[in-house]
Amino acid sequence: MPPLTGDFTWTETATVLKIAVPLHNVAAKQVDCVTTSDYIKISYGNWLIHLDLFGTVDDAVKSSKATVKQGVLTLKVAKAAKGLWGRLEVEGKGEAGFDQGFLKERRAKSLQVREARMNEMAEKAKSKKLEEEKLALRKQMALEQKERQDIEDLKEEEKRNAEEEVYKTFAEMEKKKAASAPIPLPKPPKAKNTVKLPSPNNKKKKYEDDDEDDDVEEVKAKVGKVGSTGGDIWADSEVPEGGYDLDRDALEDDDIDEEGGPEDGDECEEEEYEPTAYEDDDLDSAVPAPRSQVKSTFKYTPRLFKTPMRESTVKQERDFVAKNRPHLRTHGLLNKDALDVSDTDPQWLKGRGDDMFRGGDYRGAINAYSSAFEADSSSVVCVSNRASCYLKLNEPARALSDLNEAMEVSSREDVDIKGGKSAFWMKVLVKRGMANCQLSLFHESKSDYEKAIKLAGDAGSDGLRRDLERVTKLCEVSDLKKAGDTSFGEGDLEAAIDKYTQALEKDENFVSAVSNRAGARASLGQWQGGPGGGTTAP
Repeated sequence: MPPLTGDFTWTETATVLKIAVPLHNVAAKQVDCVTTSDYIKISYGNWLIHLDLFGTVDDAVKSSKATVKQGVLTLKVAKAAKGLWGRLEVEGKGEAGFDQGFLKERRAKSLQVREARMNEMAEKAKSKKLEEEKLALRKQMALEQKERQDIEDLKEEEKRNAEEEVYKTFAEMEKKKAASAPIPLPKPPKAKNTVKLPSPNNKKKKYEDDDEDDDVEEVKAKVGKVGSTGGDIWADSEVPEGGYDLDRDALEDDDIDEEGGPEDGDECEEEEYEPTAYEDDDLDSAVPAPRSQVKSTFKYTPRLFKTPMRESTVKQERDFVAKNRPHLRTHGLLNKDALDVSDTDPQWLKGRGDDMFRGGDYRGAINAYSSAFEADSSSVVCVSNRASCYLKLNEPARALSDLNEAMEVSSREDVDIKGGKSAFWMKVLVKRGMANCQLSLFHESKSDYEKAIKLAGDAGSDGLRRDLERVTKLCEVSDLKKAGDTSFGEGDLEAAIDKYTQALEKDENFVSAVSNRAGARASLGQWQGGPGGGTTAP
């Protein structure tokens, strides 16, 4: 369908051209305006307006303004030169013999100029954006550099303070050690003892004093003279016992062999060792006691993901946890130690599910019970409670699947149920009977209710018996409806209508019987129905 030519009105001043276009209930976002120096195109919905201007306008973006108010588009364009035009479009447009090729060429040229200007503006905008990004990057880099420098300065200052503290501590320790150390006493001079060794060769010793040598020779001569005569010229009081005591300090000691030891007849020196006072003191008293040792253990908060934590992936990790929370415990690539109590403790999860169930948040309760059962496969009560949530949400198929699983798991010998298995089975059978009834499996529902009443015994409530009676009645109605369906399929419409009617006599709200009977009657042309019921299902 070709576009329609829209209607418009226009006014002018010496500087501004104003065009008003009714939009005919077209949304503002569907309006498109193209303005060049001598051509304006306005399209909206199925309407199109071409304006070949009499004069020229300023087609700069800032000079044009389009507004939509109360279903009218108002376009204001500044004129390139001041003055009144007197007419909007070029002379002769629309008249016979007017050169349409001139208009097409004029429009094409205007559009090319506009496109070139738009491209130039886009390039400028792109360049400006790039420069702004570079400037922002440089500012960010400068800021990060400043932060790193500040951190380095802080590290250097802390290091310097720590070193000064260590040196100060060492200086104080040295002062304490010097103050507690004993004052050393002066070491006494070494004492020398001269011992004359026996000489088997009877070597003659030299004496420094020539007078003493003469005395010895004189004594020897006298002794020899006495020995020859056999007399004793010395009185007992004059000769000391043991001979003369010679001056031992006068002996020379220049024949002592320092390396090989003393030779025969030579002299050696003995040094007497006397311990000084400071050698007997306890030196350990000046050494401080060793510091006590303490073992510190650091534990880091475990991460759910085994990869290092990065700021760029925090949002992605949170989204993953939110979407896969029921399966975090069984996920093979996650760190199970990082899971908190809300993901690991089945008792806590079950209590959370119970609170949600009482509050009417059945979907949240389903998630909590599922997590509890994944954490502990023996918590079969959570499966039964999850089935109750599905029944509340009118999802009997899922409830039936959970109840069958609950019966299977609770039958294991290693599963212990608080309150006894019989009481638990009775509750599960009642719920399964309700699920089967909602799925139109009335005979299976009847069997579940009978088993539940049998397990309850005398303690069975009247409500269970009323439910059994109701399900038994539905079984009969269902059998009659199935018989009617068989007759309907065989083409015996009268018999089918009769079966459907019998079913409705037992339960007038059995919807499928009402609709099928209406179909059978329509096939027989009984559009108004008949006795015992209409053709519209309740």
